[in-house]
Amino acid sequence: MPQDHPTAISREEEELLKSLGVDSSFLRSSAATSSSTSDDADGTCETGATGMHPALKAGLGIGLVANLALLLSLPPVIMSKGAPYLPTFSRQSSVMFERIRQSRSIASRIRKGVPLTFVDLGSGDGRLVFQAARQSMFVRSIGYEINPVLHAFSCARRLIQAPKYWTTTDFGLRDLWKVELKEVDVVAIYGLQPIMKDLGCKLQKELRPGSIVVSNVFSIPGWRPSGASTGGVFIYSVPECWEKSVCGRTSRSSSTSRFTSISTRPTL
Repeated sequence: MPQDHPTAISREEEELLKSLGVDSSFLRSSAATSSSTSDDADGTCETGATGMHPALKAGLGIGLVANLALLLSLPPVIMSKGAPYLPTFSRQSSVMFERIRQSRSIASRIRKGVPLTFVDLGSGDGRLVFQAARQSMFVRSIGYEINPVLHAFSCARRLIQAPKYWTTTDFGLRDLWKVELKEVDVVAIYGLQPIMKDLGCKLQKELRPGSIVVSNVFSIPGWRPSGASTGGVFIYSVPECWEKSVCGRTSRSSSTSRFTSISTRPTL
């Protein structure tokens, strides 16, 4: 006997979705649409008494991927070589790119038509890279991420959601400590305080004059930002930002020795 296709999510199912960090509202509406389409096509829709609700199946899949991505971001944190997955919110990124555009060195290069490169160290799901590509400031926007799940997600977004930025964006599965920055104009970082001093040492060693460093939430010890922090965003202009050496150099050899111990940590 034909039965109506269930679209309501039970209280138990909704609690399970919440525990996975998944918003069930869009899944509920999606299931309702799917049910309506199926009923129009077939006239009837049979459901098994023990079948799992389609919204719950989708929620479990999304929750599994999200939690796996979060778990895989923890080893770099434990090893003091990275940060967990912390997405940059749209308000922060809007402030970030506005301040980059207002930077004297970047504004001058834009007027002269100099090609600029943007790099996001620890690019997560790739959202900042795609936003950089939309700014029409950079000929190349690149994200480096050590988490394979987030890297794969970024590459999938590049293929499916943002194909028009295919030639101007790229993603690399790489430890941020092994990324070469000598030809980069703008570097975005979202690290935790324990790694900021060592990261500042790497940036100071590799970046060329005129480069810009953008840091979300956490400042770089020993660096002087260009103006006050706005919306938790710190902007640094190289080399004016180097109030003092973040590497604590007393001699060139001691600095090189210390940095080598940081950059040769094994990649996960």
